[in-house]
Amino acid sequence: MEKDWVILKIDDERMTVSLMVNKPEGEQQLCPPKGFIENYLKEHGVTAGIDKNAIAMLYKPENYGQDIIVARGKPPINGRDGFYEYMVALEDDRSKPIIKEDGSVDYINSLKLAMIKKDDLFAVYVPPTQGKPGYTVCSEVVPPVKGKDLRKLRGKGFNVSEDGKEYRAALDGRIRKNEDKIIIESVYEVHGDLDIQQGNVKFNGDVEVRGDVRSGLTIETNGNIYIHGHVGGCRLIAGGTITIRKGIQGRNKCTMVAKGDVACSFMERCIVSTGGDLYANYILDSDVAVRGKIYANSRQGVIIGGNVSAMQGIVVKEVGNTLGIVTTLQSGVLPEHVQDVAIYEDQLKKLSDDIELLEKNLKRFDAIPGNMRTKENEELRMRILRAKVIVVTDYKKIESKLETLKSEMEIAREQAVIKITGYAYNGTKIIMGQNGFTLKDDVRDVEYRYENNEVVQSAGVYKRGVY
Repeated sequence: MEKDWVILKIDDERMTVSLMVNKPEGEQQLCPPKGFIENYLKEHGVTAGIDKNAIAMLYKPENYGQDIIVARGKPPINGRDGFYEYMVALEDDRSKPIIKEDGSVDYINSLKLAMIKKDDLFAVYVPPTQGKPGYTVCSEVVPPVKGKDLRKLRGKGFNVSEDGKEYRAALDGRIRKNEDKIIIESVYEVHGDLDIQQGNVKFNGDVEVRGDVRSGLTIETNGNIYIHGHVGGCRLIAGGTITIRKGIQGRNKCTMVAKGDVACSFMERCIVSTGGDLYANYILDSDVAVRGKIYANSRQGVIIGGNVSAMQGIVVKEVGNTLGIVTTLQSGVLPEHVQDVAIYEDQLKKLSDDIELLEKNLKRFDAIPGNMRTKENEELRMRILRAKVIVVTDYKKIESKLETLKSEMEIAREQAVIKITGYAYNGTKIIMGQNGFTLKDDVRDVEYRYENNEVVQSAGVYKRGVY
């Protein structure tokens, strides 16, 4: 936009205005006259954010021909989203055991539980803010974006204030985060050894034993198990994880089953099954079946004897010993996984047939005219309906398990690796998929993968001879 002496520019959002004063030519008087620029801005609707110092610069001859910003609008300050401020550190169920630089597990810190007392404040909700409006150079109000509100925390074991801002524990216990839920639940604590005098433990929640667990005892829980000492020939069943600070001397009488990870310093002569990963410094003469990975790659990491299986892969420093003890490592999709798929599919087929039969019976009852329905008929119909709900629930659970297993198998087919960073001694048996072989010589720094229906070995360093 031009007028004798000046060129005015306003950006599309009307947040900045710049002016350029043309250099006078010929007999043209020095420009612009005093007060001209202020009036010129006003004529063009610029009424806010005017910089008088910048305008003064325009009157100086050395600034002729230069664009100078003479007015700025004020952008709005958007509102801050609501957030939760936590007064305690939360454990996360998705977190793994703490691994040191040498590959071993930091059991001291891995066994620290986040504990809380009843009525303790553990979270405060800070509501969103509205923000502050801004304005354009034309004095137009620019509204801010309001902050987003968060929904209330979900979970169990806590109370919420009437205004929804304060969260307090409803009981003494452990506080943890499970996906988007906060869980506070009681912990069964044994302040020394768990022995025959105290007996077996069956508990709905976490179990923590500050000492040893003696042989012949059982701990069964739908939560996690934490043991600070040793474990003997006992039975441990957990719906979550099992963490043992010292180790297991199973004497072929110890059985551990966990849906989550298992971590221990060592395990000798025991049977272990877990749906997660397994961490140990050494595994001796044990039968181990893991849906995730096995990590025994610390400086002392070794697997000797037994049958050790991990669907997603094994990382170990050394396998077997110089005496040629047979040690079996299995990884990838194994025959038992294929069998599990067949079992799940057979269960789904039977449940599907049951659902179909129940639906036919329900349709027969629904077809009965209203004036012919009896109380007995309605009661029978409700029993069939309840039975259908139970069967459909079972179907969905099995279906979910099958989908998870198939997904894990697909990952195992593509990514499963047996990695040995030290020596694998002669007598070590490697099995992946349907194929396997036994090492006749010692080899170190080697990896095994399953490709094109065969076990493929990366270049390793062989050491031949008699020991």
